[in-house]
Amino acid sequence: MPEAFSVSVHPLAGSRGAVRFSLTPWTPLVRLHEALATTGQTVGVPGGKPTAVFRPHLGIAYNNRDRAAAPIIERVAALRARPTVPVRVEHVDLVRLRCEGAQYRWDVLHRVPLAS
Repeated sequence: MPEAFSVSVHPLAGSRGAVRFSLTPWTPLVRLHEALATTGQTVGVPGGKPTAVFRPHLGIAYNNRDRAAAPIIERVAALRARPTVPVRVEHVDLVRLRCEGAQYRWDVLHRVPLAS
């Protein structure tokens, strides 16, 4: 398992499909995704996407309707001047994700600490 690491959480960004925070650097997140994807395949965990299409972000809101991006981008524009925030990634949670109505819900099944 990879070691614990820090990332920077950047101000909100909007798009046609979501409101999200960008995360940098991508390298430790991509390495963690690769390790988890490989382990998941080895033990038979269903689902998941290849690391090659993984785009690290912290999702805040998702849009399930077809709409233009401009109004969303305009709404979060005032928040773009906020400073970045450092975040330490020290564990990974295995969750059971489900959709209830228009909301995602999850239960933590297992927590794995990253090496420090």
